[in-house]
Amino acid sequence: MLESTASSHACARFLCEVWRTDPDRPPLAGDVVKAMADAGSYVVGAFDEADGDDRLLGACIGLWGPPGRAGMHSHIAGVHAAARGRDVGYALKLDQRAHALEHGVDHITWTFDPLVARNAHFNLHKLGGMANAYLPDYYGPLSDGLNSADASDRLMLRWDLRGERVAAACDEDTGPAPAGPTPRALLDIDGDRPVTRRAGDPTVLVAVPPDIDLLRARQPSVARDWRLALRDTLGTLLADGARLVDFDRAACGYVLTRGEER
Repeated sequence: MLESTASSHACARFLCEVWRTDPDRPPLAGDVVKAMADAGSYVVGAFDEADGDDRLLGACIGLWGPPGRAGMHSHIAGVHAAARGRDVGYALKLDQRAHALEHGVDHITWTFDPLVARNAHFNLHKLGGMANAYLPDYYGPLSDGLNSADASDRLMLRWDLRGERVAAACDEDTGPAPAGPTPRALLDIDGDRPVTRRAGDPTVLVAVPPDIDLLRARQPSVARDWRLALRDTLGTLLADGARLVDFDRAACGYVLTRGEER
């Protein structure tokens, strides 16, 4: 737990690095992190202790729901780019799940940018979460280096901590279920650009670019096209009652079922 004043401000500096903001404009200020920890929120960091180095590799902050509602909202979580591939984020989420269950909470919610493929795979496939609400420009303009001038569209994820899907994903002997056959794409990628295709199948794929961060930096107009295409396709599917069941990493897209297969 990040409970001391020093660790709270270290967390704020870490969040600046991950979200690429100016040091004086962190996503969460150090005093706010300290106040949240003092209030009993979930404020946890993952440290690199090799060779005596105690620098932060990841951080996760969650807020308890109101009395009578057995839930937590995970407000912010991030892993340093240098620590990717080391399951730091997975370890933080396992700890958050255990902490929530110990306190009688049965679900955790959080939002994520549906254009970020690695987060979609992590949240939906590796953790077994479900996301059935598309939220256009949910936070309004964000002035960090990740979101840039892009609209802050988000998916609202629900992590049912006691559900079979989540329990299997969090079991080191079982792990997440393997992806099935790749369905026909309703939104596809052609070069770098989004292309809408016909797909009348009950199970469809909605593709996203493999690296939206790189696309935003090199081709911002194409990144904006992806935002609008995904909002229209994925947002419409979910609004019409389709169910988002997985993220296919190989095909780099969301798998949804609609119609009778739901």
